[in-house]
Amino acid sequence: MRGVARIAAILRCFSMTRPMLSLSEVARATGLDKNTARRLLLALSVSGLVRRDESDGTWGLDTGVLKLQPAVLGPRDLRETAAPFLQGLTERTRMTSFFWIADPEGALCIERVRANGVFLDVPWSMPGTVVPLNMAGGPRVILAYMSDQARADWLARPQPHHTQFTETDPEALIQSAARIRAQGYELAADDYYVGMTGLGVPILDRSGAFVGAISVTSGSGAFTEPGRAAAVLAAARETAAAIGIRLGFDAGVSAGYAG
Repeated sequence: MRGVARIAAILRCFSMTRPMLSLSEVARATGLDKNTARRLLLALSVSGLVRRDESDGTWGLDTGVLKLQPAVLGPRDLRETAAPFLQGLTERTRMTSFFWIADPEGALCIERVRANGVFLDVPWSMPGTVVPLNMAGGPRVILAYMSDQARADWLARPQPHHTQFTETDPEALIQSAARIRAQGYELAADDYYVGMTGLGVPILDRSGAFVGAISVTSGSGAFTEPGRAAAVLAAARETAAAIGIRLGFDAGVSAGYAG
């Protein structure tokens, strides 16, 4: 078990924003000494799960990790159901769309459709990205639709911040959750990346149970165009309703979340 835990720690220390790490950084992130970290990295490289950049000696995940993705059972049906609807949402709004579900570490992105012709110099979330629940449109919707106990447990943690606009005060987040549930959507501006705004809406299945959230993201200026925010919200709501109808009565709903 100790060896498995160490290997898992190494694989999880890489992220979208830090895809390549030095040996020292891997050791520091995992709490391992350098010799142990080096031995495990070498063993993982033989398996094709990590690779070493010979130019600077840094390490990163390799394509062997991607080969594991088709076998992941949890969100596969949700992804396959939602994918064509997200494609349609992106085409209608000309914004990048995302599908989020609850995860112990935050909101997990399980599907994404990039908008064509839109360039923003930021690292876009992709399937497998986890975003804290106190920021961004889709994740904040998930926070809003949690059960009271699950929300209280999450807000008992220190709230991370990415920009000066990220809300970290638990009381303010509780009030925001009530507002989001009342209005049925969230528009989060500049709190994940300055200059970007995300609009998130909940997905409810045919029984009315909360399943997850979809969101669309673009430059903040796009949402200030006359009538644009209302049109995007209408498109997102129609997409969420269509996905919910297709999911049926018992599609992956967590007992920790309220409908």
